[in-house]
Amino acid sequence: MDLEPPSLRLLITMNLGFWGVQIGNGLQTAHASAVFESLGAEASQLPLLWLGAPLMGLLAQPIVGELSDRTVSRWGRRQPYFLGGAVIGAAMLLAMPLATSLVQAVALYWVLQLALNVSVAPSRPFVGDLLSPAHRTLGYSLQGFCIGLGTICAAGLPWILEHVFRLEPVSHMGIPDVIRGAYWVGAAVCLVGSLATFWAVDEPAPQVIELVEEERLPMLKAIAQAMAELPLMMRQLAVVQALSWSGIYCIFLYLPNAIALNVLATPDRSLTSYSHNVEWAGLCTAFYNLVCLGVSWVIPSLSQRWGRVTVHACCLMAGSIGLLSLLLVHSRYPVLLSMVGLGIAWASILAIPYSLLMDDLAAGQSGVYMGIFNGFITLPQIAMSLGFGWVMKTLLQDNRLWALALGGILLGLAALLMLRVPEPARTSENEAVSALAPATK
Repeated sequence: MDLEPPSLRLLITMNLGFWGVQIGNGLQTAHASAVFESLGAEASQLPLLWLGAPLMGLLAQPIVGELSDRTVSRWGRRQPYFLGGAVIGAAMLLAMPLATSLVQAVALYWVLQLALNVSVAPSRPFVGDLLSPAHRTLGYSLQGFCIGLGTICAAGLPWILEHVFRLEPVSHMGIPDVIRGAYWVGAAVCLVGSLATFWAVDEPAPQVIELVEEERLPMLKAIAQAMAELPLMMRQLAVVQALSWSGIYCIFLYLPNAIALNVLATPDRSLTSYSHNVEWAGLCTAFYNLVCLGVSWVIPSLSQRWGRVTVHACCLMAGSIGLLSLLLVHSRYPVLLSMVGLGIAWASILAIPYSLLMDDLAAGQSGVYMGIFNGFITLPQIAMSLGFGWVMKTLLQDNRLWALALGGILLGLAALLMLRVPEPARTSENEAVSALAPATK
């Protein structure tokens, strides 16, 4: 059994498709609200329109994970779903900016979310299949790197199309050309990256003897049984994940306008200074994702030295301090210091929990359990989409900065609870029981 470190070529090719899908995900995160509003949506409608993302994740990921666990094909068991979701997602990215009504755009957005979740669902167990336990933290850190890089690319595409290719940044009717062009470029990268991974990487043979179809439980019954028999590590991480992603969702909802309106104290949206401060908030988003890229490279070595539980708790606390420090900031450049803490937390959230969980899963059930694990991300987002408006109006007085501070408190609580999770025994390369080393074509 080959326990040599994975080659650089494998690490790149296995993540090309994931990076392409994350550009698509970053585009809808950054620009879906702008598309909806350009077609007549009211600001108060946006949380409900955004429900497609967590709902599709909650429904699709456990089902696709279970299906991929039981799939046997010449193309592997994860990649058919990964590529199929990417193809449909690319088609939706092409179509969404062509929508002429809000109903069309919302319908395409929901299908896009379904496709992206179908593609992402097998990507987590894909890392576990390809890499030994000794190298999985590296694999998931690289996925975090791809998420950060995808977000930066998605955020920067409109600027590049405006300033390099001279597309129009505004439109008096419908969706601006720069947004439309960004979606089309994203569709191409999503499709090409996924095809590159599909052709360059062979999945290993399953590590365990698969059950014949007659001996398997029906799919929904198998998912229900898996939910009733959650592994110990998943139960220990459940509350940590829920609190972490509730804090992150506060960032998704309120960071740009909190920086522009509250931190930098813009008195009126009609002022030119508001537009400039919103642009600065966009740069802050790009900056914390840049920090995420850098931290993703050092998480494996830090985890090897101090343990994954300790490193994750420290990273979450850094994010908590970063968000709470915004209460003390009143000018532009100190905001970047707060973003450092946020980027550190973001890198760890995208890597360490999945590495910890994957080591505790049986090879034949990693897909379904990774899908169920996603529920600890999507359920808090659904709850916040439905109820956080009342919290904002009644308790936080519509102050976006207080919402970010609440997110910081949630990250801090997650950090403290993480310290209660027992540190797993460290896996050395000599002790690792790995999947078969994959071949490259």
